[in-house]
Amino acid sequence: MTEHDIPASLVSHVRADLAPVRPLASPARRLLALVPLAAFLLLGPPLFHDWRTNFALLPGWTSWGLSIAESLGGAALLGLALRQAVPGLDLPARWIWLACAGAAGVFTAVSLITAQVLPTPPVDPSAWARLGWECIYMDLAFAAPAIVVTAWLVARALPTRPALTGAAYGLAVGLMTDAGLRLFCWIDAASHALVSHGGAMLFGALGGAAVAATVERIKYQRLR
Repeated sequence: MTEHDIPASLVSHVRADLAPVRPLASPARRLLALVPLAAFLLLGPPLFHDWRTNFALLPGWTSWGLSIAESLGGAALLGLALRQAVPGLDLPARWIWLACAGAAGVFTAVSLITAQVLPTPPVDPSAWARLGWECIYMDLAFAAPAIVVTAWLVARALPTRPALTGAAYGLAVGLMTDAGLRLFCWIDAASHALVSHGGAMLFGALGGAAVAATVERIKYQRLR
């Protein structure tokens, strides 16, 4: 088929729809642009709510060392999510699932090590639920804006598995937020960290999956 065989109305419609687009930066460059966000998630909770009362008792490798390790682990998973959003660069789904499992393993290891190094002061059993929900609320308050920013970066691409990609970046943001939250939360018991902090990370993963899937559905409907 040559151009002369194409209806003039179709040619006019296609030409009217053409517009310049901004090239998509590489996943590595987009991840570097989120470095200030990672620093905010690491330092925001303790600076906003004051440092934990027993922070001075923590060894350096347990406080800053483990938090930085968590933050780097979350950044690595976030980089995979940004790559997963670009067709042609995406990895098999099983690798993303393994990466998410690795992030959960990092969080679990950090929580267990902290509980062993610094036992939690006595806590009134009746206050456990309230303190747990307070940590969840605080975690989500810091993580939600970061998830919105990351969701926008992913939405500019075209993820072929939006729910999986969203779950990955939601979990990554949750891990980086916990890196700062543990510097504020004075309850080092593994049960509190795994249930409350881990629950907030689970909410982040589910929220990221829901946001990414919804955005791609809206984009598809507009395209149709």
